[in-house]
Amino acid sequence: MKKQLKHTLSGLALALVLSPALSVSANPSAPQNLTVPALAYDNASLSLTWEKPSNYTDIVSYNIYMNDKRIGNTKEAPATAATEHIHAFYAATDNQHAEKISLHNYMVKSLQPNTSYTFTVRSVDAHGKESSDSKSIIQKTAALSPIYNIADYGAVGDGITMNTKSIQKAIDACQKGGTVLVPSGTYKSGALWLHSNMTLEVAKGGILLGSEDPAAYPFNYRLYSYSDDRYYALINASSTDNVPIENIRIIGNGTIDGNGWKKTETGSYSKANNKTDKNGVYDPNHVLNIGTLAKNQVEKLIASGMTFKQAYPRRSNLITLRGVKNVYYGDGLTFQNPANHTIVNIKCQNITVNNATIKTFDCNNGDGIESVLSNGLIVMNNYFDTGDDGMNFAAGMGDAAAKERPTSNSWIFNNYFHHGHGAIVTGSHTGAWIEKILAEDNIIEKTDVGFRAKTTPPMGGGARNILFRDNALKDIGEQAFIFTSGYFDPNSVIEYKKAAVPGQFKNITIENCTIDKTGGPSITVQGLAEMPHKDLVFRNLHFYNVKPMEINYLENGTFDNMIFDKDSTPTK
Repeated sequence: MKKQLKHTLSGLALALVLSPALSVSANPSAPQNLTVPALAYDNASLSLTWEKPSNYTDIVSYNIYMNDKRIGNTKEAPATAATEHIHAFYAATDNQHAEKISLHNYMVKSLQPNTSYTFTVRSVDAHGKESSDSKSIIQKTAALSPIYNIADYGAVGDGITMNTKSIQKAIDACQKGGTVLVPSGTYKSGALWLHSNMTLEVAKGGILLGSEDPAAYPFNYRLYSYSDDRYYALINASSTDNVPIENIRIIGNGTIDGNGWKKTETGSYSKANNKTDKNGVYDPNHVLNIGTLAKNQVEKLIASGMTFKQAYPRRSNLITLRGVKNVYYGDGLTFQNPANHTIVNIKCQNITVNNATIKTFDCNNGDGIESVLSNGLIVMNNYFDTGDDGMNFAAGMGDAAAKERPTSNSWIFNNYFHHGHGAIVTGSHTGAWIEKILAEDNIIEKTDVGFRAKTTPPMGGGARNILFRDNALKDIGEQAFIFTSGYFDPNSVIEYKKAAVPGQFKNITIENCTIDKTGGPSITVQGLAEMPHKDLVFRNLHFYNVKPMEINYLENGTFDNMIFDKDSTPTK
């Protein structure tokens, strides 16, 4: 089903052109742009990524070579947070027709510290033929780092003792290249601040647990300069003009838990009712009945004179980094139960999220990863199970945002998205533009929407130059794909000056995907008469069990090779 395309990702900028078919006897094309993403290495391992070649229809896997010796194949790649769910998806008999995603990353383990290695990758076709080598790269592993165990600084892992001062003391003591270790045990803490050139590692069996006390989180953080004050996160870092921050890693096989919402005796979250009033505003009993930190923060703000609507959006995120250059999250770490959103990067550069489990379902309308006015993001091998958007891109609001640089250059691949409002979402904060996103080779199951583009006329800006391809979508609650200028959030409280020009979505391609069941229209496009969406391309899409499209105010839309089947039941 896939077309043969040329995909150029130079600085993650995208271009598409048709290329001629290869002959049957030809070897497959070589992978492109082999690299190690930002900070995706330590003293014993590293992660390689590469782009699929221009012609990839005949490629079934990739061989990895280190120092001219084959060390593995992507079919034998080490397990990640996503692979168990991906394998289970394709093992199901009713998913045999689904688009087969391609893995194009590989973690190399058992390396020596402070040692340089040379890597190449070759494509492999169904007959076992290899391509020529990709361009080689040389990567040096990190030196052994000093360890700053928080227990040595007085932290107690009993789940009761407040350890904010002890943990911060270990962080402050950590020298360049050092690792602050959260060992086995449950360590309760309030807001913490990281600094440059350090790693925060939560070991297997270790839990960094947010305090339920609002006083443990300062209340003067702002999403934008024109927004209202909010509570700081459990984990924070913020550059200033005088002190830029760079090179932060947050990793481990343990858990960072925001303690935002109550859990049942089995460890699952209390069920959210998400009830709203006639205007769509959340019922206060939602958070007051099942919240912990979320409840306490909202109650404190209401007691100070705020309305519930004013208080509710100001809850703490799990992690908020602002202005940080080079950030790495993952390596087996679980991020869960934030009072608000999970991982929020504001005006950051070169971010990698690799092999993480991100859980906010089903108590909290919390996003998994937010990229706000940031540049350079790679998201791979992650398992998302969220109560709001899995991946959300934001770029400011209205007239003030027009002065900002766009949210730009993101690559999202080899992830499994489960539940959530939208798997990959642009907006509704679109003021400075959201652009240059490649989302490919993901499984998206039981989300409300697969790809969601949302804005409202006062926001301005929009999203552009996006490619969503080679993804498998299943049991989508509403639309598979939606592009709307009519989004309205009744719970929003940020006031801003209206943009001079309404927002728009343009130059976006959706191709080479299977979509099995939607609860709403298969595709919705809702532009404005004065600002229609433009140059949206839908190509090589196979729909099963879906409802008709709804298209309004679309200029220069393309619908090519769209197949609609009533049933996806496998035939005998």
